[in-house]
Amino acid sequence: MEMKIVINDSKTGKSFNKTLESDKADQLFGKKIGEELELSFLGLDGYSGIITGGSYMTGMPMSKDLDGSGIRKVLIGKGLGNKQDIRRRKSIAGNTIGQFTSQINIKLSKYGEKSLEQLFTPSNG
Repeated sequence: MEMKIVINDSKTGKSFNKTLESDKADQLFGKKIGEELELSFLGLDGYSGIITGGSYMTGMPMSKDLDGSGIRKVLIGKGLGNKQDIRRRKSIAGNTIGQFTSQINIKLSKYGEKSLEQLFTPSNG
C-alpha cells in the first residue's frame, strides 16, 4: 500500500508531498509521533524531520497520547475533532506507524544543501 508523506517547511510555510511505495514505507513501521528521522530515504540528503502526526487508511487522525498502531474508541473532551465542551466517544488511531497508516506529517528540523523547491514542486495548500 502506498503511503503519503507531507513535509512541512516551517521557515517558508510551504508543504511538500511525496508518495512512498510499500517497499520503502516498511522502514517507517514502528516509528512514533515525536521521533526524529533522517529523510535520505526520500531523496532528501542532509535533511531530518520530526513526525508530527498522520492518518489511518480510513482517514482517522493519529493521536500522540494513544500507544499502538490500531484504531480505538476513546472518550475525549474538547479537542481532536471534538468542538463541544462535553465528552464524547471518538475513534482515533494510535501514535505508531503501521501497515495501515496512509499519511505521515513531518516537520523539518535540519536542512540540507539544496532547497526543497529544487527537489519538489509545492503542493496546493
